[in-house]
Amino acid sequence: MRWPAAFRVCRCGPPGGWTRPAPTWSSFPERPGTVTARLGRALATGLPGLMGEALGREGVTVATVCGGSLILAMAGLIPGRHVTGHHMGLDTLSAFGAVAVDARVVDDGDLVSGAGVTSGLDLGLYLVERDFGPHVARDVERLFAHERRGVVWRERRPSTPPVHAGRPLIG
Repeated sequence: MRWPAAFRVCRCGPPGGWTRPAPTWSSFPERPGTVTARLGRALATGLPGLMGEALGREGVTVATVCGGSLILAMAGLIPGRHVTGHHMGLDTLSAFGAVAVDARVVDDGDLVSGAGVTSGLDLGLYLVERDFGPHVARDVERLFAHERRGVVWRERRPSTPPVHAGRPLIG
């Protein structure tokens, strides 16, 4: 299988370029059944365009779990953004220009990501807490009979006030 030309070379990176060569699709085996081959098939669909549109829309939060952040990174949609994914894919996230964080859930504003499949529940509960408050999140947690694990990683940006239910908590 040959990848479309637009996906053969990663065109993202810091100003002045990479300190090592940018990854190409030839860097990743195209063996059927591999994770990169399966995720790469998604790049040949309309998914990258839809995700890029969502990421560019004000007021929309995009959430990914496991390989979802890899698809965004492989499509060149999240250079410099803080994300997590399955621990075995963190190096690949970094190779495609994302800032890989080894955490269960990462909040980068309008992009929230979960590490592995089981962290999807933690991510969902975090979003409930972020938008509706801790009391509602605890009620949903109890309803799911699920106890959250780990902490949510987020970069503190001094110019951005904390937000609850779409309203600033300060000011």
